Amino acid sequence: MSAILSFKLDKVDGKILVELETNARQSASVIAKKARISEQVVNYRIKKYLSSGLIEKFFAIPNFERLGFTTYRIYLQFRATTSAQEEEIITYVRGSMPCQWLGVCDGRWDLIARISARNIFEFNGMMGAFLEKYGKFIRQKEVTVQLRHTWWPSTYGLGASAPEKTPKHEVPKEARVVKHDSKDLRILAELIENARLPTVEIARRTSLSPDAVQYRLRHLMADGAIINIKSNFSREKIGYRHNQVFVRFQQNPEGIARFLAFLGSFEPCFFVSSMVGAWDAQFGIDAKSSVEFHELLSQIKEKFSDVILEYETLIVYREYSPNPFRFFLEKKAR
Repeated sequence: MSAILSFKLDKVDGKILVELETNARQSASVIAKKARISEQVVNYRIKKYLSSGLIEKFFAIPNFERLGFTTYRIYLQFRATTSAQEEEIITYVRGSMPCQWLGVCDGRWDLIARISARNIFEFNGMMGAFLEKYGKFIRQKEVTVQLRHTWWPSTYGLGASAPEKTPKHEVPKEARVVKHDSKDLRILAELIENARLPTVEIARRTSLSPDAVQYRLRHLMADGAIINIKSNFSREKIGYRHNQVFVRFQQNPEGIARFLAFLGSFEPCFFVSSMVGAWDAQFGIDAKSSVEFHELLSQIKEKFSDVILEYETLIVYREYSPNPFRFFLEKKAR
């Protein structure tokens, strides 16, 4: 499946998009100063990105583990389903489960989703309800438990200097839940919907004072409960494909550490997840074509032939970033 180019970027776009990918909550005046352009140009182009669909929204990326949630990844291969049946399944996972992200794929798996749950029994109940309703349409499924997910800015090919990728991808040795309450989750729920929402508007929607919102947001950032604040950037519109790679490792701890560190410095890679289950890790690679992806993956395989035991790939051609906190907040309110 080839990427469809529908938006041509210039140097100014590259500078603005790098800043929005790095910290989408920074003001237009700050971005203008860094890009050495006027604030009016920044505001105009951001509106253009949103109206064209190049950027679907700006959103915060929480560290769900730090908030007491476990992330389960579900991989589904459909039977001979109709388009209407597949859309119904997608709508259910997006709207009736606490879904962090959902991708519609071309490859072995037709759908991948990250699902939040407070414990394995809650997740089992969700999957039981899902399979009772749609199990007859599922040919094959896998489930993995996420240990750590690190999502970096998608800056590859923007033509502007990208900052060092942060944070580093490190698998924790134990779970560390930070102190938080439902008010913090309400703030995060707003930031997942629109990370550029003014503090006073977040305060109004959450029935808190602007000072309280600022205080809680600073603590969430300092405690590592927010990984990043970036744009939901449709790179397909500038000619890139979203490729994912699943790997199983050989028992080589030093080599695995080198591999994960390499992905953190490899610009085409925009996320990596460590997990327990069918695979040991999963990562994303931006590429303009299947040929470029093959070349990039070949570099990785050659460099880490002593680390990678098995791998498989697929293309994500449609994706969604729902708001899982809405599920838990609404459930608590009932």
